Amino acid sequence: MRRMSVLVSSIFLLLAPFAHANSPAEFSWVNLETDTTTMATVRHALHDKSITAIREVGVEDGFALVMTASRESDAPTPDYDRWTIYNVALRTGTSRVLVSGYGVKLLDWIGLKNSELAITYYDCWECEAATLFTTLRFKTGDGWRARWINKVHDANYPQPGGVVLMTDVGDPYDDNVVDQVFAVVKQPNDRFAVGNWTHTRNIKTGKIDDAVVRYSIDPTTDEDRVEELTGQVALSWERQICNPKNLVIQPSNGQDSKSCGRVLQAQTTKPAK
Repeated sequence: MRRMSVLVSSIFLLLAPFAHANSPAEFSWVNLETDTTTMATVRHALHDKSITAIREVGVEDGFALVMTASRESDAPTPDYDRWTIYNVALRTGTSRVLVSGYGVKLLDWIGLKNSELAITYYDCWECEAATLFTTLRFKTGDGWRARWINKVHDANYPQPGGVVLMTDVGDPYDDNVVDQVFAVVKQPNDRFAVGNWTHTRNIKTGKIDDAVVRYSIDPTTDEDRVEELTGQVALSWERQICNPKNLVIQPSNGQDSKSCGRVLQAQTTKPAK
C-alpha cells in the first residue's frame, strides 16, 4: 500500500474568524492575557505537564472549553503539536479531556441556534492518518462534550467523531479501487447528521464492499447515535450524502466520485415505458 503523507498548514492552528463571530449568545471567548481569574482556574485544572501552550479558552455557564497544545522540544514546526481539548468546571477546578489529536481546525458553529462548534483533526502524526469530524456541544450542569465517542475509548486520549477521510484503505495502485464519501447534511428542524461511505472493489476477485455509517442526534434526548447501515436504508443514506445540495458545512468529499454518480443517476433514471 502506498504511504500517503499528511500536510497541515499553520492556519489550521488558528481560530477562523467566523468561529468567533457566529458563536452562541451564551458563549464567549476569553482574553487569555486580561481575564486573570478564569485563566488562573484553567491553569490550575490542567494536570498534563506536557502542555506547552493554551491556545483558546471559551466559557459558558460556569464551564470552560480549553484548547491546549503540547510540543516536544525537537519538533521542527507547530504542525507536530498534539492538541488536547478539555472541559473545565470553573467552580470546582476539575477537568475532563474531550479530544486529543493533531492539526485541529475549527470550522463553524452549527445545529440548533448554532450551538455546536464543528471541528476536524488528525488521529496521529507522521503516519497514515485519518481525518475525523466532531462537534463540541454544551450540556447544562455538565459542561462540554464531544459528539460520537468511539467504541474503543481512551479517557486520556479520546478521538471521537466520524471519519472524513482515511489514507490507509488502498488506492488505484493497490488491489482495491476505493471511493470515500463524507458529508455533514441537513436534517429537519435545523438539525444535522454526518455520514461516511467507503466503497471498495478488489480488482483480482471483483468483490465489492460498502461500509456506510450514519452519525446523528436523537431529537428527543439530544444523545448521539451511530448506525452501520445496510440494504435500502444504506442506499438512501448514500444518496443523501452524495447530493451537494444537502451539505451544511465543509469538509465534504466524494460527491464527484463514480460511486456517487452511480447512485444519484439510478435515483433520477426513470424506467422505460
